[in-house]
Amino acid sequence: MVCMAVDRLSITVPSELGAALRSLAAGRDQSVSTVVTEAIAHHVRMAALDVALAEADRKFGPVPAELVAAASAQLVAGPKPQRRTRGNAA
Repeated sequence: MVCMAVDRLSITVPSELGAALRSLAAGRDQSVSTVVTEAIAHHVRMAALDVALAEADRKFGPVPAELVAAASAQLVAGPKPQRRTRGNAA
């Protein structure tokens, strides 16, 4: 068993949020600490991504609006169905 160092924190949240958090954790059969840890890890990853994207914009310039719009349209439309060819039999 790997022993991982932990940092014990005390946080204060509005009571409605605390109740929702406990309910979410129970619904997932997880501890409140696990749910909070996952949320913090996600937030830290998103902040790191923001920094990386800002650096890319500084280095290469922003992505043109028309490319962003085209990519957004493709995401909304979803993947195109693949046509079967002789070499692509399932």
